[in-house]
Amino acid sequence: MSLKFLAVKTSILCPPKNDIFPLFDSEGFLLEDSDILCIATKCLSIHQGRCVRIGTVDKKQLVSHEADWIWQENYSLTVKDGIVIPFSGIDESNGNGYYVLWPQNVTKLLAEICRYLCKKFTIKNLGLMSIDSKIEPFRRGTVGIAQDIFGFNPIKDYKGKVDLFGRRLEMTSVNIADSLASVVCYLMGEGNECCPLVIIRGAENVEFGNKFSMASTQLAKEDDMFGNILNVYN
Repeated sequence: MSLKFLAVKTSILCPPKNDIFPLFDSEGFLLEDSDILCIATKCLSIHQGRCVRIGTVDKKQLVSHEADWIWQENYSLTVKDGIVIPFSGIDESNGNGYYVLWPQNVTKLLAEICRYLCKKFTIKNLGLMSIDSKIEPFRRGTVGIAQDIFGFNPIKDYKGKVDLFGRRLEMTSVNIADSLASVVCYLMGEGNECCPLVIIRGAENVEFGNKFSMASTQLAKEDDMFGNILNVYN
């Protein structure tokens, strides 16, 4: 089976609060067993009502409140939920006059959506990802990142396997979730595309199950080669 990315155009989910579940009734939205459904984080945030009217709060204070870590008091570079992301993930684009914050308790929400969709489409295996865009140091333009996942293993481990020349690999692993997220982010777009749902079909060697989490993609601070550079852990 070839790998497919299927973008789904939906109605607009308007801030400050709007139910996400009607989006799953959009024309052309059909899930199959072993699909991975990607949802824009902004839709999850609006579903939870995680929106603040612009002008009612100081953005810097809002970013500071939402951040886990702030780099050298520069509120534009922060760590949120273990991810280096500008402004704690807070976004004004497509917010219709609101700051849209990152969603909370995402694993729980994705699990709820997964149960609903598995029942709706009579399927057993379904992965879910919440997707957002971010920037990379010294690179122009955004790329995608998996803010959270549910229902599948986000890591493919190569430890103990060999490379092309028989050398045994000791540390290498592939971040499946973030690798797929960049293509998904491209399809979702940053403007008025209105494609907040993308279905990934035919991803090979993906292990499904509810025991997995994004925790397996995160490094302890003492093992992170970028920790000291960013100075976010001090």
